[in-house]
Amino acid sequence: MKDSGHAKRRNKARPIWVLASASPRRQAILDRLGLRFHVDPSGIQEPGRRPHETPVAYALRVAGLKAQEAAKKHKAGLILSADTIVVLGNRILLKPESRVEARRMIESLSGRWHEVITGICLWDSSAGRAWNATSRTRVHFRRLSPAEIEWYLRTGEYRDKAGAYGVQGYASLFIDRLEGCYFNVVGFPIAVFEKLCRKSGNPLLRALTVG
Repeated sequence: MKDSGHAKRRNKARPIWVLASASPRRQAILDRLGLRFHVDPSGIQEPGRRPHETPVAYALRVAGLKAQEAAKKHKAGLILSADTIVVLGNRILLKPESRVEARRMIESLSGRWHEVITGICLWDSSAGRAWNATSRTRVHFRRLSPAEIEWYLRTGEYRDKAGAYGVQGYASLFIDRLEGCYFNVVGFPIAVFEKLCRKSGNPLLRALTVG
């Protein structure tokens, strides 16, 4: 009986974490933090943007949909989902469906500022409650030549990345200014996540494996 009670207290202190994302970058960030979690991508088809929907609202809505889908399979624990978009003006640049589309995106970003927005949803399946937050970072690409753009496309890095680039990879050669959270551009703003955990009553420091 004592062992059973101890296990219950331990489970309460360390809830099950589920990452509803297939992103290897998000997984790597959580791994480095020492968070023990299960990976179970929601698999939803990302919806189109609604008329008059702001980029922030869109990112939050998609993150929420991912968490809700994952919650259908996980009736207990904390589900973490996120959606990262690249915004140029009022235009949302999602993941390119082809090399041609990726070229258009990189050409449009060349020599200009754009914004990276990540919506995060933390869903408590046991309580049926959700907490949401966003992170916004401004990024500037230097002016790129056609040869440089073609070189980047040959790397294949544009695949499966919002805005057709990864800040942690070859595209770092093109970014000369960044204002805000670097990890947000990677796809997972750690500081915002930590704040969301405290707000939900699940302090992240308590969940991390240290030592």
